[in-house]
Amino acid sequence: MRYARPSLFSIYATGLTAFLLVSAILLIPTFARAGQAKAPKATQDSCTCPPAQSTQRPKPARLNAPPRVTLGIQDEIAALESVQLALSQVADGSTYVWHRSHGLLSGIVQPTSSFKDAEGQVCRHVVVILNSLDTTSKTEAIACRMPDGIWQLDG
Repeated sequence: MRYARPSLFSIYATGLTAFLLVSAILLIPTFARAGQAKAPKATQDSCTCPPAQSTQRPKPARLNAPPRVTLGIQDEIAALESVQLALSQVADGSTYVWHRSHGLLSGIVQPTSSFKDAEGQVCRHVVVILNSLDTTSKTEAIACRMPDGIWQLDG
């Protein structure tokens, strides 16, 4: 069996390193000194801003607004299915994000808390945000799970 014996050189090197570190700490003057903050010199303002001559705002550019998006029954079904899916599978505080394939409609469903109502049904508070090309709407609701497993939105 081999025993690791420290060589004389490694003992000497360790001792020398320790001695140099201790002597450096004791002999070198303080590394950093805190002093009083110097007051800034009083100079002329260095602002290069142009003087305010006009208080009128410029007119906004007239952009051609895209036509208002018309959503169909399939979009409504997709939105309701995403709410059902999120209420069934997403934990409280988590977020479910969905997008329609045509890119005109998307949404976020975030169940925030779960509880049982007076009848013993599982209910959840949910925040639903729907985005289309020209509008965004935020709705908060309570949804309770019916005996058949479908979530019914109240409100």
